[in-house]
Amino acid sequence: MSTPPNNEKDPPATKRTRWLLGLEPIFEGGWLHRGKRAQVWDVEASLVAVAAFGDVTIDLAQAKTVPNEVAIYAYAGLRDVDVLVGRNTHVELSGRANNDHLRSDVPAVPEDLREHVVRVHGHTALGDVTVRIVADGLP
Repeated sequence: MSTPPNNEKDPPATKRTRWLLGLEPIFEGGWLHRGKRAQVWDVEASLVAVAAFGDVTIDLAQAKTVPNEVAIYAYAGLRDVDVLVGRNTHVELSGRANNDHLRSDVPAVPEDLREHVVRVHGHTALGDVTVRIVADGLP
């Protein structure tokens, strides 16, 4: 019995869930905001983003490896959750929006051209959950 080769385009699905927390105080760029945002990372198939006192940006366009399907559970309490995707990524957005604060600016991708499917389950209070496409790696 042989195992299929692991290539960068189609990494094996993982059962781990990565949590992304926005806990920075409301004044952005303050004394807690000293590091750069991670850009090259291996994406798990399940992500949870909680924007409490700071924004959360999930950059899937710059990721090292991305599974074919990604489920994102986004909770925008006081701040925003922004999801950045690359070209040929199909986005399905659902959830509970308070005052229409769920938005996807990503056009639908025909099934035969899809590289990835990202399902965003968003819940908002005062913040926004936004999904947008990154053109040529630039936000």
